[in-house]
Amino acid sequence: MKPNSNFEFLKVMKMILLCCIAFVPSFPSYGHLYGFNYQDWKNPSDNIHIQFDTIPSTPTVDKNSTMIFSVQNLNTGEHLKDFKETITVVSPEASSTSNGIVHKFATTTINGTDFSQDYVFPSGGTYYIWLRIDTPSAINIAKFTVFVSSPQFQFLNMSFILFPVMIVIVIFAVILIATAYYIYKKKSVKT
Repeated sequence: MKPNSNFEFLKVMKMILLCCIAFVPSFPSYGHLYGFNYQDWKNPSDNIHIQFDTIPSTPTVDKNSTMIFSVQNLNTGEHLKDFKETITVVSPEASSTSNGIVHKFATTTINGTDFSQDYVFPSGGTYYIWLRIDTPSAINIAKFTVFVSSPQFQFLNMSFILFPVMIVIVIFAVILIATAYYIYKKKSVKT
């Protein structure tokens, strides 16, 4: 190989690496909420499927977060129509409140769409989000878990985010080094 072709090869490898990092695919789910972090709750006897997610995926203390719900017919995947919902935020660590209830939202009527509720979590830790669905034929109560990050957990959260990125970078670096070594060995054998 000519020295110029080695340079071109490394240039192409760098472009491939950049494209792989920049265009990481995101795979949508088959439900109404998309992403990797949503939670499911299903009740086959009442034919109800509930999906739950938060924005951001890990809420932070004293910052606004949004809880998103999608209530669907389990068989068809269509939104349930005309039902009442009540959201209750419970903290198992909050012993000063009755039954750990931190906040209970007013009951509202939903007419066949996804719905959301904004909330500011008062402290870090694990919370349970209870969703009560009242339909004309049944009452269903779903429980979801949310971890709320506090300043003590910020470093830990950042390490969980950076860990997969570091693994990908190390893998590509090893591939590049092995390829460069192979080309160097092949070149030195010819001369």
